[in-house]
Amino acid sequence: MNESGVVIGLSGGVDSATAAWYLKSRGYDVYAVTINFFDYSGGYDHSKSCCDRDAIANAARVAKNLGIAHRIVDASEKFKREVIERFVREYEKGRTPNPCIECNAKVKFPTLIEVADELNYKHIATGHYARVIKKRSGRRFLARALSVEKDQSYFLYKVPVNIIERTIFPLGFFTKERVESFYKKHELGAAHRRESQDVCFLPDGDIERFLAEFIRNEGGNIVDMNGNVLGRHRGIHLYTVGQRKGLGISSSKPLYVKSIDASKRQIVVATKERLFSNEARCANLNLRSRKLETPLYAKIRYRHPPAAVESFEIKEGTMRIIFKEPQRAVTPGQSLVLYQDGFVVGGGIIVEGACNE
Repeated sequence: MNESGVVIGLSGGVDSATAAWYLKSRGYDVYAVTINFFDYSGGYDHSKSCCDRDAIANAARVAKNLGIAHRIVDASEKFKREVIERFVREYEKGRTPNPCIECNAKVKFPTLIEVADELNYKHIATGHYARVIKKRSGRRFLARALSVEKDQSYFLYKVPVNIIERTIFPLGFFTKERVESFYKKHELGAAHRRESQDVCFLPDGDIERFLAEFIRNEGGNIVDMNGNVLGRHRGIHLYTVGQRKGLGISSSKPLYVKSIDASKRQIVVATKERLFSNEARCANLNLRSRKLETPLYAKIRYRHPPAAVESFEIKEGTMRIIFKEPQRAVTPGQSLVLYQDGFVVGGGIIVEGACNE
């Protein structure tokens, strides 16, 4: 096996270009792979998304400037099956999914590993802001980036452990400003593209327009916590827990989406105070430690600050998390990721939050 060989996911943006340069400057044998995620024969315009045709061209230019081998790998069918179709199904059920988490775990990282195995290279790498740290046991574990503001470990908790152990995240030890300075100094030819968001394949952020291709709008009632009908909605897939805008109802106090009942096609609204939850229940668990113990911290969405965990219980494939302080808008479909001493120790998909009454 080529111990210095590393297959890097090259998107054409500044972060992955800088990561590729850094690895090469440290003596690694770098091989770049750009993944094509989209079937452009469909009706939706994926231009300006995370890895569109322009991004692929940018990646090829970066690889040429760096003098490294470059390959384009088509994963459009897998992306459609594992990410887009699941994304649509979750919204049909009134949940709010994290598609980039599924993409990393089931498409992006497995694709890079397949190429590494084919080339007999030991490592893979990406431009994510995260770290893989070796403990005394010799095992390597996923950890938060040094830059708290840029940390992306939340999106990586489902990547299989055997893949994480072979992964290098060069940018996890640097600030965004340091990465930008590396890039400018070495003129790598990448494009300054928008910051990746959770729905990176929807550059305009118009989820409603995208879902309209797959889901027929079926209206239902908007009710208060006592079941009183306050108005009508256009389809449960157009709403998420914590949402205020677009409800189209009048009230003496601002009302927010508290919960969504897919079986009744009903949206329950409440005042802001009712959005806070003492606990969350998660399914589809992905635990990286055989022995979880407090202190633990939980992120209930990417931009949410880690919340201290009072206690937890794992039973019949689900986990019940009790927070030390109530958390706002615990949203079904989102991932809850657990941290201990900066390491990712597990997570799962939120199925419900128990709100204060």
